[in-house]
Amino acid sequence: MQPEGAESFAQDGVSLAGKNTNESPNLMKVFKNDFDAKYNIVDMQTPLNAFMSGQYKRSYAYYTLRNRLPVVLTRVLDTLTKEKSQIVEKFGENARDELKIIIGMISRLKYELQTDKAFHQFKGDEPDRELWNNFISQLPSEASTFYRACWMHAECYMYRKLHSFVENSIFLKQLDLFANVKQHALTSCQNDILALAKYTRRTENNLEMFSEILKISLWSNRNDLSADERARQFNIKVLDDVNATEEYIIDNHTAEIWKCLSTKRPTRQHVDFVLDNAGYELFADFILAEYIIEKGLASKVRFHVKAHPWYVSDVTERDVRWTLEYLSKHTDYIISLLGNKFLEFLAEGKFEIAQTSHFWTSPYAFQHMRSMSPQLYKTLSQSKLIIFKGDLNYRKLLSDVCWDATQEIRTCLGGFVPSNLCAIRTIKAEVICGISEKICAELNGKDPQWMLTGHYGLIQYVDGSREFGY
Repeated sequence: MQPEGAESFAQDGVSLAGKNTNESPNLMKVFKNDFDAKYNIVDMQTPLNAFMSGQYKRSYAYYTLRNRLPVVLTRVLDTLTKEKSQIVEKFGENARDELKIIIGMISRLKYELQTDKAFHQFKGDEPDRELWNNFISQLPSEASTFYRACWMHAECYMYRKLHSFVENSIFLKQLDLFANVKQHALTSCQNDILALAKYTRRTENNLEMFSEILKISLWSNRNDLSADERARQFNIKVLDDVNATEEYIIDNHTAEIWKCLSTKRPTRQHVDFVLDNAGYELFADFILAEYIIEKGLASKVRFHVKAHPWYVSDVTERDVRWTLEYLSKHTDYIISLLGNKFLEFLAEGKFEIAQTSHFWTSPYAFQHMRSMSPQLYKTLSQSKLIIFKGDLNYRKLLSDVCWDATQEIRTCLGGFVPSNLCAIRTIKAEVICGISEKICAELNGKDPQWMLTGHYGLIQYVDGSREFGY
């Protein structure tokens, strides 16, 4: 029996992309069309222990490359075309010709995506050009096109190329192609923000309250910038009965995370928080960080953001600062009070925006951090707890491999345990581990698409003290 208030998880049918779950890849008609024949797409699910890849038609990787990413680029093109006058007014008349050039390059990128072309070297002034070019040059030829490559590599390459068109311009360097989308994600959910602000003013210092706030942060990941009204209503349903969501968290290590945070240590007094999406989710993450600070669980929460616009909704430093300014100047007293409180935390060093690292926008899985970005690895290794939020961070933790869902998480991390870490994520892809055989069997019996719907979540923890003995 479903707990009261939890029926929305199973009935609203909204995926994290704002798509109805009836459109999931395994529910689409699978047939050998001209596209599949031309690009050697095989009619099968991703094999166990293989990289996620668009070459497997019955995978979410194929569905994303075939259906979602072209739509992302089309929407960018439409926005640039419709808002051309506003962009020229903001950046100057000289930007007009550059805008035409950028539109042409995005159109070309879309064509290359849709025709499975090979990845190209970066030839501009990108600060991470060498990192990317070395990566591309080391890819085998059979894994260096959009559909043949690892799904994570293909997606990261597309978003990196997209931003390179802007950053290599003269007059449009500061243009964020997704800024309006991210800002609308916050301004369109004012009732949700106010409700969450009021709900979390009663914050007892105990495991029960911490568990509620952690769940709220988890389910905020389900928004993912969806414009669907049902997705926005979902936020309120979570607050109506947070505990009703419990059965949809199929691996929940909250008690271990609480023990980690509440244990006093002479060193490792801060928490590192690797953020995911802007909008309501970022606000919910601030609420979690506020709780950690106010209850003395850490002296500082350090937020890691993307170096540039990324995956449409991912948070950059500009997004963090815009969000805090917006909240602080809000017409609602409670929201304004919280916004100013968070700004004070930032000024006092209780909140901190970490130094920008291009590793977060690289194609590398996190198991390569120690060799590719030793300073970032060292920074994280000094943390009391590292919180990884969202689907892409989870995929990078697990190297975008289609593991057996019951595989032990340490195996899947490939040796990446710089400190205690936790992963908070609603499940939107077949990359998953650490689930019991019993739960896997039950979910497979209920819904073969359970890994794609966003209806289920994870709060997983790995004890780094086992590795380093602190």
